[in-house]
Amino acid sequence: MAANMNPLSTPLFIERKEFLSTSQYWDAARLEAFQIRKLQHLMWHVQRNVPFYQKALSKEGLSWEDFTHPRMIRRLPLIDKKTIQADPDAFLSTTATRDHLIHRTTGGSTGTPLTVWTDMDFLARDKANTEHYMNVFGLDIFSHRSVRLYGDRIDDSLTEQGIYWRVEHERKLVMSPYHITRDSAALYMRIIAEHRPRYIHTRASAILPLARYALEAGLAPSEPIRHIFSDGEYLTKGQRRIIEQAFQARLVNIYGHTEGALVGHPCPMSDSLHFMPQVGFLELLDENGDEVTEPGAKGEMVGTGFNNMSFPLIRYQTGDIAVQGGQCCPCGRHYRLIAEVEGRIQDYVVDSIGNLVPLAPAVFNYNDMDWRGVREFKVVQERQGELQFLILPEDEMRNVGPGPLEDLCLRIGAILGRNFHLTARYVDSLPKTAIGKYRYLDQKLNVRELTS
Repeated sequence: MAANMNPLSTPLFIERKEFLSTSQYWDAARLEAFQIRKLQHLMWHVQRNVPFYQKALSKEGLSWEDFTHPRMIRRLPLIDKKTIQADPDAFLSTTATRDHLIHRTTGGSTGTPLTVWTDMDFLARDKANTEHYMNVFGLDIFSHRSVRLYGDRIDDSLTEQGIYWRVEHERKLVMSPYHITRDSAALYMRIIAEHRPRYIHTRASAILPLARYALEAGLAPSEPIRHIFSDGEYLTKGQRRIIEQAFQARLVNIYGHTEGALVGHPCPMSDSLHFMPQVGFLELLDENGDEVTEPGAKGEMVGTGFNNMSFPLIRYQTGDIAVQGGQCCPCGRHYRLIAEVEGRIQDYVVDSIGNLVPLAPAVFNYNDMDWRGVREFKVVQERQGELQFLILPEDEMRNVGPGPLEDLCLRIGAILGRNFHLTARYVDSLPKTAIGKYRYLDQKLNVRELTS
């Protein structure tokens, strides 16, 4: 494909979309046979063209023909961001033409940003994946009106006039997440209502402030939006509850990542993530590296992607901790189910005696916490057992003294337990990442090394 071609207008996009539609209800045996074929093709490709895997296969005395069962993949080493960063060219296919490649960069929530190279074929398949899971919910990215409240910036010439949005292709209302305040919330809700979207595409941290302000002021939508699609960040039950209540819509949480090895989506009958076997192979590994299979058990998600031949990733440790779901879904798709993604390894905090504790359930528990007066916050951990809260307050909270900060520390400290010491202070700003992503935890400790 030409580098400037729109992936949505290519025959590959159409072919992929049709394939996903027809294959989603294949039985388990047929899906496993498909994954074996894709795995063999991937191994055939990397054995000939990708230096890192040429060495790995040679070291194990393996050939692509040996991969007759998905468990054979366990013979290859686990990799992570640091493995790739040590020698990125070793993961680049010798068949790839650099002038035609496109780079995608992860947000670096572990403090380790990563650039992944892709081509237009991958982008066409990736866009088809999105169109497919939208179709699962009866929606179409080409015809239905939508709102994008993600990380986009609106031109200063508009924001200076109090206009925090733009309209693209008549259907898509793109709104700034950076100008949502208690005062502007009513305007945001009115503009959304006037656009009459069928769905909203967002990140949890982008839409959550608007949901909170809307509930506080009783700004109910004039008509139901039906679906809010959230991706790119960890979503807690508390966040889900407040967003769904504010917009009177179902929140559809999508799992995907910049590396492109895995995609998981729920269905109309379940919030469990259905991991698409057409995209890649998912392993869920416990701390000993053994496969997790029992419903309710936890492990780290490890992905092997089938769709990026230019920069293939095999047994890539995502850093995400997930809970194994049930064996099957009433929807009839024979996909692996993940009940919940709890967050990244680096999203855990470490108490004074070295235990890992998930932070998100404590700070996003809207039954126990009162975040009124707080516009945004960030938690910083530099030493075990010590957490510092940086609070960006609403204007009316700036001159009320330390009382609210002390109360915040007491409340969250009671949830986290006595092995933490909490402090808090007000700040004037909390910058987001270059792609508009909000990180509520700045974990300075290397949690993976602490657990290895």
